Amino acid sequence: MFPEGPRRALSVVMLAALAAAPLGCDSAPGQGKAKQEVPDFNGDRYADLAVPGPRSTVDGVELAGAVSVVYGSRSGPDTEHAQVVSRAAEGALGQLAARGTDFGAGPVARDLDGDGFTDLAVGVSGTDSAPSRTIVLWGSSGGLAGGTTLPGGGALHGGDFDGDGRADLLLANYHGSDNEDGEGDGDADGDGDGDGDGLTVLYGPIARDGQARRKDSFGTSWGDDIVPRATVAGDLTGDARDDLVTSTGFEEMQERGSFFKGDEDGLKNTSDDLNSYSANGVIADFDGDGYGDLVVRDVGMVVEGSEDRPGELRVFRGSASGPGSRAEVITQQTLGPTGIDEQNAGDGFGDVLAAGDVNGDGYADLAIGIPGEDTGQVSDTGAVVLLLGGKKGLTGSGAQVITQDTPGIPGQGESADRFGSALRTADMNHDGHADLAVGAPGEHGKGQESGAVWILNGTAKGLSTANVTSFGPAALGAPEEGTEGSDGAGGTGFGGSLS
Repeated sequence: MFPEGPRRALSVVMLAALAAAPLGCDSAPGQGKAKQEVPDFNGDRYADLAVPGPRSTVDGVELAGAVSVVYGSRSGPDTEHAQVVSRAAEGALGQLAARGTDFGAGPVARDLDGDGFTDLAVGVSGTDSAPSRTIVLWGSSGGLAGGTTLPGGGALHGGDFDGDGRADLLLANYHGSDNEDGEGDGDADGDGDGDGDGLTVLYGPIARDGQARRKDSFGTSWGDDIVPRATVAGDLTGDARDDLVTSTGFEEMQERGSFFKGDEDGLKNTSDDLNSYSANGVIADFDGDGYGDLVVRDVGMVVEGSEDRPGELRVFRGSASGPGSRAEVITQQTLGPTGIDEQNAGDGFGDVLAAGDVNGDGYADLAIGIPGEDTGQVSDTGAVVLLLGGKKGLTGSGAQVITQDTPGIPGQGESADRFGSALRTADMNHDGHADLAVGAPGEHGKGQESGAVWILNGTAKGLSTANVTSFGPAALGAPEEGTEGSDGAGGTGFGGSLS
């Protein structure tokens, strides 16, 4: 059960180090990195956190959706002055949120208009007469204020794919020209039935009228859907331009991942195969050589039933030519004794990944979500493992395991909490250490499956279990009542994604 209101744990417990050997080797020095933008909606230099609840019921409207923003401060996450955006909000923000359902899905935080304030792009579901759309909520000194509707659905990633220093936005689909009401229809007769242009990059800056400097679409040939099953963005080649890795499949079969290189003209529309059947991933420089490294969860050629198989991660070292074909494998077994059950079917090891420099040593560290991990006889309580980066790459030495039953962590692990379903790193108190936000969408608060988030402070010794900030939607003034989505999942979705 999750405690009502914000709570900060008082005890300090550092978990025992693992004895596993390093998972890497030295590489040649790189030439640079693409800018890693800090999500800072109000421009005060403290990182902020956006927590969507896309299945929230608002003003009696099921699946209306909401987004909560917790602003950073000198003392860390400021839950007492959170901002909640939904159709219940006053003024322009409420009107934007009321334009569809599932408001808040697929959040992407980037300074899209180049004014120095991070903006937040979120999705809304389409209707019978209009496709899904993306709403950009503009940052300002007072936080998110006002917004613009883009004629494209499904914000997937932000990045700088052409290296010009201006943020770009990757959309799952783009729907031609706009109607007067701002709803793109994607076909000539304006009936709203067009399939759109498929995966599209809007190259920044994006003006307040929604017009990008230019756009480039990749079409709709992505296996059994019009968009990839998953995308990962980051600078693998060390040229200060972000690259893209996509995951594609057809029905129960998974295809090898694809690597699209970014250059001065943006993402190339030709790709190289990745030596992995990747399902999701993250890019960060774990060995400090100037090249981003790629970590993906490999699901095998036959994806059917992969959720019931033990997870396997593959680490590809970045280089001037990309990720290459050689990969190192990480499983729960290769990590050695972690204090949690050994690898089991349904654990979901690596279902969620996040990277950031938690201990401030200049090397990115890797947070691994295991949302299906069992605690004793309790199923799907969830867990998170933190692996440290270093000169030789990721290592099991000094790793930490965090669950709701870890001393100092507020609350208690219950069945189907799925702690670790969402992860996000950001330095919310501006002390030089990335903090880790962990989501559990199945957590019970005042409402059934209302969801919750925990934020652990980064320190020179890793994640601290002292002064942990934890909150559910009620503590922020966000809606607690949720509904069942089209995929059968219930609750508000709060804690199911973070940005």
